[in-house]
Amino acid sequence: MVRTRIIEVSQRASEGALAGGAIDRPAVGDELAQWTLDVRGWAVGEHGPIKAVQGVHEGHVLWQVPPRVDRPGIAAEHPQAGTDRVGFYAVQSVLALPLRHEIEVRALLGGGEHEPIGSIVAERAPLTTGFRPRRRPILITTFGRTGSMLLMRLLTSHPDVLYFRPHRFEQRIVGYWIDALLTLADPGSYLRGIMPKRNVEDRSWWVGNVAHMPWHLRAEGVQEWLGGDAVEELALVAQQRIDALYERLAAEIGGAAEPFFAEKSSLRVSSVAAELYPEGRELFLVRDFRDMVASVFAFNRKRGVTGFGRRKAGTDREYVEWVGDWAASLARAWERRRERAHLVRYEDLVREPEEALGALLTYVGVDASATTIARMVDQLSEEVPELSEHQTTESPQRSIGRWRTDLEPDLREACDRAFGDALALFGYEAT
Repeated sequence: MVRTRIIEVSQRASEGALAGGAIDRPAVGDELAQWTLDVRGWAVGEHGPIKAVQGVHEGHVLWQVPPRVDRPGIAAEHPQAGTDRVGFYAVQSVLALPLRHEIEVRALLGGGEHEPIGSIVAERAPLTTGFRPRRRPILITTFGRTGSMLLMRLLTSHPDVLYFRPHRFEQRIVGYWIDALLTLADPGSYLRGIMPKRNVEDRSWWVGNVAHMPWHLRAEGVQEWLGGDAVEELALVAQQRIDALYERLAAEIGGAAEPFFAEKSSLRVSSVAAELYPEGRELFLVRDFRDMVASVFAFNRKRGVTGFGRRKAGTDREYVEWVGDWAASLARAWERRRERAHLVRYEDLVREPEEALGALLTYVGVDASATTIARMVDQLSEEVPELSEHQTTESPQRSIGRWRTDLEPDLREACDRAFGDALALFGYEAT
């Protein structure tokens, strides 16, 4: 069974600060029985060795490896390298990537600059198991401070959606198992059972982040099984555990017939879940990204925390740029999956909940009558003490357009640069 096919391999290390470089593997036309790419090649800087080689997809670094493969023939042609170790090797799962994807392979030089070596365009098969779940997921793909709790309150008040609220509507059972699946399906993890290397006392050694990237196994058949059939078997286990846990929850709370359950989800989880649950539903929940950022800052000040990824950036402007990368990824995911997903805008949900819910429930394929929608909206009048500390404005209506007063001019300008394309795609006006 072909699970990954190489469509194109381009070589671009012909100018700039590289004396030379190439992608030797994979080759155009390669057909692989696994969801794993084995990338090999070499690179030499114009004035010495390179620092590392990176695999990059849509601006995100997938892997980074040092040049630690001896290539004496290449080194002899480029004496400035000062070493025979000019070759590189990397293995990468492609399950979290789109079905058709391009990976840019680039050299990282000593000063931190990048130079292209080439690129790989590949297609992969979707991940399927044939498992028939008792209930289907409604996954809300979104970020924090977008109104996801509001949407979860509404969804779980529908009679066809299993209701379970341990704390703030935050269960992520699908997310838990699919994240575990994606970790175990990566060669950096599954090869550790055969090649554990060192630091096995670290409780996360099996994840593969405590040692260098493992070498490809000499037993090709074992390598193919680990990256192919074994991954499908892991996916089946994940689906079985998700199904079993929701059955147990339903038994505890007296739910039995609901065909759906709802959860918030991340971009990479929703992508794989769309393949494993073809009869599931995905909601892309968006909010004016400028209001979202303003709400994050307000929430962090109110709670005295640095949540929602704020620790990843040194300044507020850098944080806006970081969120801008996420917004761009969300926009690309929506463009890829919009034919089978549904867009929900926070502003529409607040201002015209009946109309927004009508379209949403029709997409899901459940009762969308005016009576049912009225009952769902009435649920919002119920006090939920756990949510009071979550609010940063007097009402949801007051939170719309808050960026105009909450954000300083320099942050508004940063938002324009970071979110411009995504704002336009989702129907928001520019500053």
